[in-house]
Amino acid sequence: MKVQRSTIAECAGQRVLTPRIQVVDEYGAARDEFKLMCAAIDGDIQSAKGSGATALTEIRRIEAGEAELIESDGNAWVAHITPDKVWFEGLYSQGEGGEVSFAQYKLAVETYVRFLADPERKPIEVPFPAE
Repeated sequence: MKVQRSTIAECAGQRVLTPRIQVVDEYGAARDEFKLMCAAIDGDIQSAKGSGATALTEIRRIEAGEAELIESDGNAWVAHITPDKVWFEGLYSQGEGGEVSFAQYKLAVETYVRFLADPERKPIEVPFPAE
């Protein structure tokens, strides 16, 4: 499995690079079990310094044992973060569930924030843990 961090899209006849997180299989197909996580990260993390820094701080608080549960309320999603698992709740009927491991969520957020911090927005691919 790989995490892809960008999409080349057609916009007004031009190819543009847009930030997007996808967890894909070896054939490049999006994995259903990660769709809510990807949508939540895409929807609620807009910049490395603002919402991205907040998400990383919440992850560090869980790792440090400062909290057992953080309900990270974003623009469109609530991410329920625990030391073992993370699940998602759409604020506008996008869905609920999509449980992933804390390690999977952490890697996805860290990589996406790194992508957003890159002024060239070069695609990033990383191995993604099965659990």
